Amino acid sequence: MNDEKKITWVHYVLYVQLFIVLAGVDQFTKNLITKSLAVSQVKPIIGNFFSLMYVKNRGSAFSLLANKNWGITILSVISAIALVVILFVAFFVLVKYKSTRLSLCLIFLSAGTLGNLIDRIRLHYVVDFLRFDFGSYTFPIFNVADICITVSCIVLAVLLIFSDRFIPEIPFNSKKDNDEESDD
Repeated sequence: MNDEKKITWVHYVLYVQLFIVLAGVDQFTKNLITKSLAVSQVKPIIGNFFSLMYVKNRGSAFSLLANKNWGITILSVISAIALVVILFVAFFVLVKYKSTRLSLCLIFLSAGTLGNLIDRIRLHYVVDFLRFDFGSYTFPIFNVADICITVSCIVLAVLLIFSDRFIPEIPFNSKKDNDEESDD
C-alpha cells in the first residue's frame, strides 16, 4: 500500500479559496465596524468583558511605530514582502513535503498579513475593533487578521517544536537523517 499523499489541483484550489475567505471575512468585519461605529465608540457585547470598539491603528502590533510618519510605509513594505515569501513557502511545503498542517498554518498567516496590508495601503491605518477587558486591564484591541496571524504562529510553533510527531515528512533534523544513512 502506498502511504505517499497525493496532492492534486483540488488542494491548491481549496487553499486559495480558504485564503480568499479568511482575508474576505477580515475585510467584511472591518467594513461593518467602520460603518456601524464612530472612532473610539464602544459597543458592549458581554457586560464589561467583551465589546466592539473602532480604533485606527497607525502602527504595528500594540501600535508600535504609530507615532512615526514613515512607520506605515515601512510596515506596508515589510508586510508585502512577508506575504509573498509566506505564500511561496506555503505552496513549496505543500508540493515538496506534502504537509497539509504546515501549509494551512502558512495560509492563515498569509491571509492575516494580507488583511492588515490592505488596510495599510488603502486607509494608511489598520482597523481594530475586538476589545477584551479584564477588570481595569484592557487587552490590546485587535481584528480578525490579527487572530489569523496569532493562531497560525502559535500552531506553527507547536508543529515545529514537535516536528517528529506532527510533521514527520519534513526532515528538520539533518543529523538524525545523516546518522540513519551511515548505519546502512
